[in-house]
Amino acid sequence: MASQSIQSLELKEQDASVREYIGKTLVTLVHGLTLPPPEAHLSLSVKRRANSTSCIISPITGALEAGPRAETTRTYLWPAKTAYEEWKFTVILRILAILDQVTRTGQLISKRDIYYIDPGFFRAQYVVDGVIDDLAYTIGVDREALNVDTLIPRIENADEIEISRVRWVLVIEKEAVFHRLARTAYHIRATAGEGLLVTGKGYPDLSTRLFLRKLFDLASTRIVPLRFYALTDGDPHGIAIMSTYKYGSAAHLHENARLSIPRLQWLGLRVSDIIAVPEVLGDKALLSLTGRDRKKIISMLYNSPVWASDGPELQWRVELQRMLLLNAKAEIEILYECSGGLEGWIERRMFRQE
Repeated sequence: MASQSIQSLELKEQDASVREYIGKTLVTLVHGLTLPPPEAHLSLSVKRRANSTSCIISPITGALEAGPRAETTRTYLWPAKTAYEEWKFTVILRILAILDQVTRTGQLISKRDIYYIDPGFFRAQYVVDGVIDDLAYTIGVDREALNVDTLIPRIENADEIEISRVRWVLVIEKEAVFHRLARTAYHIRATAGEGLLVTGKGYPDLSTRLFLRKLFDLASTRIVPLRFYALTDGDPHGIAIMSTYKYGSAAHLHENARLSIPRLQWLGLRVSDIIAVPEVLGDKALLSLTGRDRKKIISMLYNSPVWASDGPELQWRVELQRMLLLNAKAEIEILYECSGGLEGWIERRMFRQE
């Protein structure tokens, strides 16, 4: 009961800061509209999230965070010099008005719901997504504090998650691979003991990351450690997805510390795994990189502290460089054809990493 009371208190205080910010901002704008035209210059300022080149790995949390002086502020005016700036001003104002309503009434709303209130006005879903994230960053809260959610219960409010029999968690990039393992009940009959299979269907949303972090925090009190593994394609996107789980994303720097999984281990797939057993998987196991893949790898190597030459993941860096050098990548599905199939490969790799 005590922990639940503390949690409720924290949520109330957080909601109060949100309502205070929105209320003061809207009152200031309404007051500006009452002034005569020469004095009626309205402005809205939002903090802009840092890009990956301005990020660092926190020595305390191990998560991706904004570096010193990485934060910038963008101010939108009305009337403005350009039609775009006036439109962006009204977009922020419109979203603030929507958030004012849902926070006062205690309702939940999704980013998608906000966009479909007036898709012609907002133009694209990513416009709404960016404004919501910038407003949360400006206020210093997570998105859920704005009552913008996935319309499912927040995992941190769950009464209990029973994981006493769970020995490992496998985070899988692809939904099809997840279903293949689930259909064979691999999570129950694995040699390593019972486990959990989780997929974010590619790049994970906040709910998936929050669920995994909840498991990570619960496991920190156990005598027997809970091992976290990632199974991704051996390509730049697979490695970037794994990094999002372990270190966080540049889009949510202010939330990464509570969402990251510091002990996540890369199970595979690596290009080097395929090269090591060419007689088993054959010459067609490797695919050629696309131009987009090559650009992605170069951007990752030069723009993120995760893959820097002095960064925490030198093996990941070497694997990215190997992809560039060999012009090659690999997909998880090729493991269906190896000895023992996908399940056999996972068994062997888990045994090696214990």
